[in-house]
Amino acid sequence: MTVMRRWVAALLLFAAPFLAWSPPAEAATAPTKVLEEVRELVRQYYVEPVGDRVLKASTPQEIVKQLDPYSSYMTKQEYEEFLKWIDMESVGIGVMIEEDEDGVHILSVLDNGPAARAGLQPGDVIRTVDGQPVTNETTEKVLSLIAGEEGTTVAVTVWRPSTEETFSVTIKREKIDWPNVEFKRLAGNIGYIQLHSFDETAPSEIEHAIRSLSGVKGWILDLQNNPGGYVGTAQQIAGFFPNVKQAFQLRDRSNRPEVYAAVKQPVQMTGPIRLLVNASSASASEMLAAAVKEQKAAVLYGQRTFGKGSMQEMFELSDGSMLKLTVAHFFSPKGTPIHHVGVKPDVPTVVGKELYAAHRDLLIGQLKGYQSLGKLRNAPVDKTFVVRFSRPLANTAVSGVKLYQLGGQEAAVTAQIRRGTELVIKPAAKLAKGQSYLLVIPPVLKSKDGLVMKKGAYMEIQTTK
Repeated sequence: MTVMRRWVAALLLFAAPFLAWSPPAEAATAPTKVLEEVRELVRQYYVEPVGDRVLKASTPQEIVKQLDPYSSYMTKQEYEEFLKWIDMESVGIGVMIEEDEDGVHILSVLDNGPAARAGLQPGDVIRTVDGQPVTNETTEKVLSLIAGEEGTTVAVTVWRPSTEETFSVTIKREKIDWPNVEFKRLAGNIGYIQLHSFDETAPSEIEHAIRSLSGVKGWILDLQNNPGGYVGTAQQIAGFFPNVKQAFQLRDRSNRPEVYAAVKQPVQMTGPIRLLVNASSASASEMLAAAVKEQKAAVLYGQRTFGKGSMQEMFELSDGSMLKLTVAHFFSPKGTPIHHVGVKPDVPTVVGKELYAAHRDLLIGQLKGYQSLGKLRNAPVDKTFVVRFSRPLANTAVSGVKLYQLGGQEAAVTAQIRRGTELVIKPAAKLAKGQSYLLVIPPVLKSKDGLVMKKGAYMEIQTTK
């Protein structure tokens, strides 16, 4: 099930999936023995010292309930079921989720997946699943309620903070194909890479994307709605940025800072780099964002990130049950906190305009010496653009005029001189509604009295919705 694979990838782990630990050897009944194992693990490895009141709780579940929201306990049966659900990762509703104090926070929704078609959005909070409240429940528990066979349905009640609306939907479980890395060449020869999670395959997939987009004039790495991933993956992805030498700082319960280096990659992104984040960029996404911001390797666009700066480790207990425990907090390499704070972007944008803003700035950065003709708002989608000049033009044909859709591809246009002083630019097809464009006129025009156009020009265009 996709949500489960994404949850596993969202765990911030050390190199080994299970920390080497030997439970006490004293003879005990299984429940008592496991309880003592949990107590000892919490006592030794939990990120903060824990008082006797917590450790004296009568069950593992009661102990972890008194820890942070990211620590949890699964019985052997629950863990075995969880592993079965992982094997069913191709079946789900197409969401990435994380614990939230109000329920379960939806970090990302697969485009055109079952949840998206049902109207769910990143930022929504699931409060009940098939009528069962999930507020204060662990991710594992919620996943067990959401999981099921292909073709069956699950009913969820959702709260949308942006509108303070509560609604219920029934969603059919389907096979899900959710690529982890997507890439394309945007208008103006800008490379765009979207990373959905920091799983083990991400570095090789990003390397493939960089090689496939060779020769671009700038990069956009999109970490919006990315719930995080493995620590080692974050170190490797940091190594794709030429100026990033340090990946993060880690502090366990001793609170002694330890700085981890970025792992240099065989290929790197060259030229200006923009990094997109939002309120659902969490964990390893924030780790990378903090590192590149601090080392001035990229400019961050979007909104303040989620604020999960904690690392969890999985411990297998003697009866096959599993303890997920927060064992450390991470910071920027220089020690700037992330937990409960998040990472503030360099260029704040309204929600939904992150890519437009980053692409616009990269394109305009290529137009040094060009003159701005201002902004045209509410342009009809079938608009023909006319630029008037004060002198009669000698040109009979005009080449090199470009119309770039921000966040998208170049729109084909024709350009010709009319009435001697007008440059008429006509798109080959209707423009998209409610989209932003950049019209670029290179310095190729010459007046009849021999004056050459000294500067190119550009105009920003917003079409009607």
